[in-house]
Amino acid sequence: MQKIHLTKIKKDFVFKTKSWLTTYSFLKVVIFMGGKRDKTLQIYTLGPFEVRRGKEIISRAEQRLNKRWRFFQILITYKGKALSSEQMYKYLNLEESVNHPEALKSLAFYLRNSLKSGLVSPSDEQYIISSQGRYIFNENSDYWLDAEEFEALCIKASTLAWDSEEKAIEIYKKALSLYRGNYLGDVPHSHWTIPLRNHYRELYLRAMLAANDLLRKAGRYEEAWELCEGGLRIVPLEEKLHTSSLEALIDAGKHGLALVQFDEATALFRENGLNIPTEMKIIGDRLKQSNKIPGDPENMLGQLQGRRKFDGAFESCVETFSAIYELEKARSERGESSGYLISLDLNGTCTEADVKRVGQALRKTLKTSLRKGDVICGWSPRKFLALLQNVSSEEIEKIIKRVEQKASGEITECPLEIQSNWEKI
Repeated sequence: MQKIHLTKIKKDFVFKTKSWLTTYSFLKVVIFMGGKRDKTLQIYTLGPFEVRRGKEIISRAEQRLNKRWRFFQILITYKGKALSSEQMYKYLNLEESVNHPEALKSLAFYLRNSLKSGLVSPSDEQYIISSQGRYIFNENSDYWLDAEEFEALCIKASTLAWDSEEKAIEIYKKALSLYRGNYLGDVPHSHWTIPLRNHYRELYLRAMLAANDLLRKAGRYEEAWELCEGGLRIVPLEEKLHTSSLEALIDAGKHGLALVQFDEATALFRENGLNIPTEMKIIGDRLKQSNKIPGDPENMLGQLQGRRKFDGAFESCVETFSAIYELEKARSERGESSGYLISLDLNGTCTEADVKRVGQALRKTLKTSLRKGDVICGWSPRKFLALLQNVSSEEIEKIIKRVEQKASGEITECPLEIQSNWEKI
């Protein structure tokens, strides 16, 4: 049975030809996860490149693109393989140097010194090994590589999915949080990164879709949608994420929001000169058809009359808010309305739980602070909108300030800030 699991893992998460994760590096990552990193060399490659030790950033922003760090990026990319001197000269653009070997030797010297920054006994750690003019990264050194941990977590989650879907979801989320963008995505003119870049991108998409399927299977549709939305911020034109996001909304019964998102997705594809994917078209046609089915007028009237009265602002879903906005915009063009659209965004990096907690506090503040007749909407976990009627620009500024002051009490332990904008309808 264990062999079946391993076959399944390789089929789902590793290229059929060869795994980039060796048995040694897999065990190294699993043992290291959760350990202390104060003295460990931390290497970030999924997204912006960065090298750290504890709180110290070794690869300062202004140095990340120089040849010293390009040399290190090549060694990490070809970890476990010693490139020929000719390949190194080509990748590092040293072919025009008067003395190729000395130029490469000089880069290695300065790189070794940079990597030992912050160590009490620098001589005790060797990150770069050389032999007969060839250089290789020392995999026995004390280091942590985000790409290795990302792949190890994906494999672990796939294994757990057979026995514990709940645990698998949590591991998938940890893995996905490590992927901040393409492998060495901020390194220009780096064709040598393409194989690993494609590998980790494909691994990310497969892990994202697998986690999405598990969440929907567990009935956690909102989490599945939010997971896809996070993925689309990194790969906005990935059609499988768009379709999975739409299906999660449909499963949750939010057909109106799904239709709004479908329209936004199709506009994005058209703006980039791309055809609308067939599967997305099918979902869109199904959503449009379901919205054409009229309800029983008597039942609808009874439901409206039976609704409880509410205090404060009216809270609506995205599709209802969009419809009200269009109505108010039309009234404004006829000179029958003097409304304002307010946008409040939660900016900053923190956990999903903190974003949700602050978002709930902001929603509650808007609902209780605004008047009857005003309309509010949680457009996304980090964005809230409000429509205010019959107010002046001076009053708008006072209202926004009051809302920010009341909601700021919830922003204590996370680096979030409320950014506000407003415009006349």
